[in-house]
Amino acid sequence: MEHIQDNTVNPIILCEASLIEEMKLAVDAERLPTQFTAFDVKKWMKSDQITKSDGTPYDEISTDLLLNYSKHTPITRKRKLKVLYSSSNSRVFSFNPF
Repeated sequence: MEHIQDNTVNPIILCEASLIEEMKLAVDAERLPTQFTAFDVKKWMKSDQITKSDGTPYDEISTDLLLNYSKHTPITRKRKLKVLYSSSNSRVFSFNPF
């Protein structure tokens, strides 16, 4: 997990960027739906045995981790778009705007 420091006492905990990239590839390959939930990601990680490049497992994914990534990651320079979007109820995620 990545940490972003801010002025509060508790750091914001995010999904690892490498997992987000794996998720994007999985959506492109139709291994994950275009709009997905944390449950979808957990199921995909288990069925496809998704691990870090060193072979260790990723920390368990949660809606909070995905939501934090969606809210607190910068807009990409190349596309001028956010990487991960969340729905208005913060339960469904997508790599394209809703």
